[in-house]
Amino acid sequence: MKISYIHGCDPRENMRLQDQASTLVELLHSDTSYPAGSAILEAGCGIGAQTVTLARNCPNAFFTSVDISEDSINEARRKVSAAGLTNVQFQQGDIFNLHFRPETFVHIFVCFVLEHLSRPLDALGSLKVVLKSGGTITVIEGDHGSAFFHPDSPSARKAIQCQVELQQDIHKNNKETFNPQLSLGLT
Repeated sequence: MKISYIHGCDPRENMRLQDQASTLVELLHSDTSYPAGSAILEAGCGIGAQTVTLARNCPNAFFTSVDISEDSINEARRKVSAAGLTNVQFQQGDIFNLHFRPETFVHIFVCFVLEHLSRPLDALGSLKVVLKSGGTITVIEGDHGSAFFHPDSPSARKAIQCQVELQQDIHKNNKETFNPQLSLGLT
């Protein structure tokens, strides 16, 4: 029986994700701001590592945070509750099969999700359906295999390749690694 990997469900990985979110909070969210009353979809909220910061930074916006893992949703719900935040609702759901009316959200936030999907472009297509016309989407990814450099640096590429190999050696993901350069025909 093949057990599919769901990112963040391992307790050690859960702790690493929270540490990562805490470390990157200023970099990722220093300018995060949504107008009061805005409906925001956080797709792939996981354990809520980004959810608390988003909801705290924008207390008058309303967040719907979705993840495929019931365990992750429960952990995210616990964190939001412990932070005393009331502007987040959670739903268990599949990013490829969202149960929202078209054009429901004024903004969509996706952080460290697409790198774990075998069909990231399909996921973006699914998200686009629920995004209001003229709405915005924030996508933040950390897939080392998709790093771009300007100016190009052989030393930096070598360092990133070491990260890619370490990530592959962990054998936690049961899918092929997504490389947007290859998928979009940029190489």
